Amino acid sequence: MSVLHNPHPPLQSLSAEAIRSFPYSTYGWRHIRVVLGGDEANKSSQSSAPPSDGVLLVLLNRPDRANAYTTQMCHDLVFVFELADRDPRVKVRADLSGASGGGFGADADIAADHRDGGGQAGLSIAKCRKLVIAAVNGNAVGIGLTMVLSTDIRLVAANAKVGIPFVKRGISMEATSSYLLPRLVGHSNALKISMTGDTYRADDPTWRDLWYNVLPAEQVLPEALKLAGRLAVDNSVISMALNKALIWQCPPTREETHLLESKMIWEASKRDAQEGVLSFMQKRKPKFEGTVEDVEKAETCVPDWSSAFNGYPWWTEADLTGKKTRGLAKL
Repeated sequence: MSVLHNPHPPLQSLSAEAIRSFPYSTYGWRHIRVVLGGDEANKSSQSSAPPSDGVLLVLLNRPDRANAYTTQMCHDLVFVFELADRDPRVKVRADLSGASGGGFGADADIAADHRDGGGQAGLSIAKCRKLVIAAVNGNAVGIGLTMVLSTDIRLVAANAKVGIPFVKRGISMEATSSYLLPRLVGHSNALKISMTGDTYRADDPTWRDLWYNVLPAEQVLPEALKLAGRLAVDNSVISMALNKALIWQCPPTREETHLLESKMIWEASKRDAQEGVLSFMQKRKPKFEGTVEDVEKAETCVPDWSSAFNGYPWWTEADLTGKKTRGLAKL
């Protein structure tokens, strides 16, 4: 099989029932391993730190090549994050971690017939409306780091070496890192990182704003799974999806942002917000039942409202297929 061949079915070809019952742990992934917490099929999983119910654990799995990025890994990651976005069993939301042996992700495997798929994987992570936590338990250089920028929360090993050495390879930024890096670490640090191409320890002040927590390597994955398990129980999937979109798809002015936030607060008040307020008043943990499908197919009591979550999505995506699509900007 060619490394360029995508062995996964188009997501559109899978029924809602097929997605809800997808066998993550036994599916034929090639360069990743996947475990869904609470799935009966995973009782025999090889994972040393099994995830909690509602947590999807994604492990890079090319330890013999230091988890070097390949086109096949790109296909695997895009497909699993598309599934995670649509699967109501996945709450929080997907943990992305390096498998044992070698680093989290070395630079692209130039020994393979490789094309740049970092942006494809990064966009699939960004478009996943579930919270994505990265557990960086080894060195992350090049695509091993730029792909992590698309995640929502990042935990890292203190002694991990991290860097973007593209200027030392004669190539430019990829995986949407030129968009993400200055927004996450500031323009000054982004220029320092990208223009020197140097690697640093993860606990270097240059990277301080990127990490949720800096830990000993052996604690990174367990702590990420602990955090994911807590958020899967405590947090509303609908609220997480809306907040993620509001942060990254924010209007250009404060006034427009005010109008948008007001609309989204009103929409959310008809879903999980009712349970959130009630549980607070009753001094108990909330039992949120909303899913991302509620954002798309909201039931309302007003006849002339759209069947979709009113006002969502509020942004316009570029057409990445090269085809002209109404309402989309073509690149």
